[in-house]
Formats: sequence, C-alpha cells, structure tokens
Amino acid sequence: MQQKAVQTYTIRTPKQIAALKAPTRQEILDVLAPMGEASIAELAVALGRPADALYHHIRILQKVGLVLAVGERLSGTRHEALFRTVAPDLRIAYEPGPKGNAKSITPIVDAMLRLTSRNFVEGFQNTETVVEGEHRELWATRTTGWLTERQLAEVNRHITALLRTTVTSPPANGRLFALTAVLAPLNRSAARKTSKAPVRRKRGSV
Repeated sequence: MQQKAVQTYTIRTPKQIAALKAPTRQEILDVLAPMGEASIAELAVALGRPADALYHHIRILQKVGLVLAVGERLSGTRHEALFRTVAPDLRIAYEPGPKGNAKSITPIVDAMLRLTSRNFVEGFQNTETVVEGEHRELWATRTTGWLTERQLAEVNRHITALLRTTVTSPPANGRLFALTAVLAPLNRSAARKTSKAPVRRKRGSV
C-alpha cells in the first residue's frame, strides 16, 4: 500500500521564526503536530507541564499562524478548545549567506539543543531507561567524515525517514521520544582540496 504523503508547511516569516526562539513553543509544536487535534489539557499531560503554563505560548503560536483553533468538545461539564498545527510537518526556511537569516535561525537551534540536553539528562535520571540493544532509548552520538554527493543524499534520506517516523498519530502503545538531528558542512575549502581522499569517519557515541 502506498504511504500517504505528509503535508509540509515552511516557516519563513520573521514573526513565525521569532516565535520559535522560546523552547516551550518548540516543544508544543513538536508534540501537537503528531497528536493532530488536542486540548491544552492533553498537551499539558503529554509535556508533563501545568496547563496554565501553556496558554500564553499557544496564543502566540496562533497569532503567527503556526497553531490553529479547530473547534471545541465537551469535557465533563465544560467545553474545551481544540488546537492543531498548521501542518503535520513543519520546516524552517534557511537562507544561507551574509544576507541570509542565520541571526534569526541560530537562537532557534540553540534552544533546540538546550531542550535536547535537558531531555538527555532527564532520561538519565530514570533507572528504567534502556541503554543497550535494539530497544535502546537513550543515545547521543556525533560523527564527522568526508561524504560524496551520493553519500550525502543517502544521509539526507535517512534523516528524513527518521523524522517522518515521528510525524504520525500517536499509537496506543507508543511513548513520547525526542529526536534531534543536525547536519552541517565543515571547512568547505579544505574539502575541495581533499576531494580525492578516501572516506574516513571519526565517531563519538555515548
């Protein structure tokens, strides 16, 4: 059966990009996107945060068009609002170069890495966290090496596949995980000089 294409939305306006400098707003989008429609109470449970701490951030994400209100439902004796992201797959528009948007994007990446560090530390505190085998839950790794254009395309396919795996509706028996991926070119001028060198890799993994 052919896999259904995932709708993608590109984040590109200055206001949208500025809104993502707050780590909490990144967390909200990360969790809300695969949940589909959800209330703030449901988001609070998923994130392990008090609901009162999310209202302000939801309003800002609504204002810049990254989160949409999609109606309400009855919960007990009261009605609760439902929200979803503008698309299941959200991507930021990169504009490299001196006149690009690096100054706007870099704080977002810094916040992303802070979140990653916090998630890693929290995972380490749980004695039940699996750290070996095919069901390993905690893993930090870094590698550098020389890639041909064909190998670079392969790396990007793998990263895309990993990210696509998380952009799905939460399964009944699933757990929430954080997955962070960063790919960056190093020393482009040196790479041109050593373009005929064999592929070598230096790995660091904990």
